[in-house]
Amino acid sequence: MRFLGTRPLLSATDLMRFTGCAHSSRLDLARARGEDGPEPGAGSADAALLQAKGDAHEAAHLAKIKARGAQVIEIARGDLQADADATRAALAQGADVVFQGAFLSGRWGGWSDFLERVERPSALGAFSYEVADTKLKGSAQPKHVLQLVLYSDLLAEVQGLAPDFAHVELGTGERVTLRLDEYRHYARAARARLEAFVADPPPTRPIPCADCALCRWSDHCAGVWQAEDSLFNVANITRTQVKKLEAAGIATLADLA
Repeated sequence: MRFLGTRPLLSATDLMRFTGCAHSSRLDLARARGEDGPEPGAGSADAALLQAKGDAHEAAHLAKIKARGAQVIEIARGDLQADADATRAALAQGADVVFQGAFLSGRWGGWSDFLERVERPSALGAFSYEVADTKLKGSAQPKHVLQLVLYSDLLAEVQGLAPDFAHVELGTGERVTLRLDEYRHYARAARARLEAFVADPPPTRPIPCADCALCRWSDHCAGVWQAEDSLFNVANITRTQVKKLEAAGIATLADLA
């Protein structure tokens, strides 16, 4: 999460993080605004390994595309506005694939993995494009859908036509195709919730979730739980159990004991 002047610039990563943990988004926002607060961690070895595997999967898919003789235009990742302008120019040329295509519109921007040409007329000409992303998972996940719909909506602004489909190249080698009409409402509603959160962030608290293992704020949250003698220090305790205990007036380990 970052700001362009006074305007927040949100990305697919911000959206996926927000749906997993609003508290991490609150910490990201405070840091982006330059507010006093905790320092993020450097990132775990697991996160670095996962990133390296993801990059390798993406590179392998790009090599496969080139091997079959497709015309590929690669956008050298740098300044987002310049890259978005270069992506518009690349799409107008009608290449088979645009790699690392960039988008910037209003509050949203970022770099997609692959934009694939399809023979469906648009403002670009007798063709248009659809989004494809590489993911290590063995199946398409809800967070992937959020990213694909975002990039597809941004792509629609460029080509004057909403794509019908988006695609995920899974770590298993399988390609999953999603009909976007089935997911647009869900994904756009999630974006609206994040925009409202950024405009007027409510109080949040650290709560364990599935994203903790790879989160840059995990050490900070663990420190908060320790300092507060939190019930979340109980091994395998669930959010629901903590909520019930707190409702009964038991808010700390000392209370529980």
